[in-house]
Amino acid sequence: DHMPDNRTEINTQEKVVALLTSAYPDNTYIVLSELSCDNEDDYIISFKATNRFYDQVYSWEDITEDNNDSPEYLWNSSYLCIAAANQALKSIEELGGPKNSVLRQARAEALLCRAYNHFILTNIFCLPYNSETSEQDPGIPYAEECEVTLKPEYERGTVAEDYRKMEADILEALVDVGDENYKVPKYHFNAKAAYAFAARFFLYYEKWDMAIEC
Repeated sequence: DHMPDNRTEINTQEKVVALLTSAYPDNTYIVLSELSCDNEDDYIISFKATNRFYDQVYSWEDITEDNNDSPEYLWNSSYLCIAAANQALKSIEELGGPKNSVLRQARAEALLCRAYNHFILTNIFCLPYNSETSEQDPGIPYAEECEVTLKPEYERGTVAEDYRKMEADILEALVDVGDENYKVPKYHFNAKAAYAFAARFFLYYEKWDMAIEC
């Protein structure tokens, strides 16, 4: 008759809104992408303030060092955010669906967070989207449900499949996106941020007219 642990039950719209603060990653892909790109030069003779993690990223070696910006940390952090978004979506349905503006905007935020985190993972761990090859290029698992079993098995799918699912989440979210739930809108997917992300996504997706529209 008692909850076996100290988990929080997401059973009010206020809790759903609060939960979505956990749908944003607490690290960034910028270190990985910057150090491994052509913006970087090797000044090892005159510049000693480096470490093994940076050297491995710069040299495109297998990364064995632990770091807050490591691929492993980014992967786990992003999927934790996706899990929070999926739980918010499930809880909204359990509350009777997006029946008012608070829940509609919370649902939009959850869809955007789910799409954004998959977008980052796809572009870090897969090949870039290409309309000629992405139907064959391996993608990442697109998590759309809450995990309720130990070590569930996921299909990896393709980059094209991931992009189609991201597009569906984004377009569905843009209908209801808004700023009413936020005390500090700039820390969330407010309306301007949502359309900025959508514009960026459609540029990557080679849908130029949609990017201009957003």
